[in-house]
Amino acid sequence: MKSKLRSLSVPISVVLIIISSIAACNNKQKEYSSYKTEEVSTNPSRSLDFNNLTFLNQTNKKIIRLSSILFHQKKSVPHLQLILKVKDDHQHNERELKQLTKNNMMVIPRPFYELNLNKDSLHSKNSTNYLVRLLVKEIKIEINILETIQKTTTDPTFKSFAQKATVTLRQNNEDLGNSFKSYIL
Repeated sequence: MKSKLRSLSVPISVVLIIISSIAACNNKQKEYSSYKTEEVSTNPSRSLDFNNLTFLNQTNKKIIRLSSILFHQKKSVPHLQLILKVKDDHQHNERELKQLTKNNMMVIPRPFYELNLNKDSLHSKNSTNYLVRLLVKEIKIEINILETIQKTTTDPTFKSFAQKATVTLRQNNEDLGNSFKSYIL
């Protein structure tokens, strides 16, 4: 008789364990179902368009590269200090943008761009003219992107960054226009 009870005690204990597990799960389910969940509404005007940040980064890299090419031309280029200032300002913007995105736990992909420089224009006597025009064009594009960021984001740090950078870029664009008037016309 004892052996029969022992043989029954194993299946009975397994059944009891299963029943207690089911009961425990039901209790937890009741506990978790009592929590109210709220759906967070996404307000498009509060969001930050990551595409704008990506394009900003890409355009900024292009300007730094164009400034470097202009600076390292074999022939003498007038107003080298201004070209260096443009490059330094954009490198500063790049560092500040990286810090902002890091602080906001954002990742901006590495820029993938081609300058699509016309090799004939680069080796002609008017190469400075050609490069300055490209530089001014890219700065205008970056100003437009920064203005879009200013208008679309409510994040105060990005808005402040865009405002400061826009002022600097407008000044650089004006200085380039005045210094290279004969090249841009």
